[in-house]
Amino acid sequence: MATMSDRPQPPHVLAQRVVVNRNWPRNPRSFRDHRPGFPVMARLVFEGEGEAWLAGHAVRWDATHVYVEIDDARLGSNGVWLKPADVYRAAPDEPDDDSSGDSMA
Repeated sequence: MATMSDRPQPPHVLAQRVVVNRNWPRNPRSFRDHRPGFPVMARLVFEGEGEAWLAGHAVRWDATHVYVEIDDARLGSNGVWLKPADVYRAAPDEPDDDSSGDSMA
């Protein structure tokens, strides 16, 4: 008899990767939503793939955590909790006059 692990996984599950620098808060529900949020660039480190910079929107945060909504199949969810040092404010359609950006830290 075939078990769940013997069945082929669908493509969206096969695309998912572990985010090594994920930073879950103790009580994520306690964070206030700041919709629509603001555009950011987030640094994610995917297991087996390394670092990736992805555009998203910061919608929940405090001094030690930022929830960024990102549309990327590797996440397997709508977004990811990160440390503020891994999230930079993005100014869409404006030239970047300094290469460092504004960290959420």
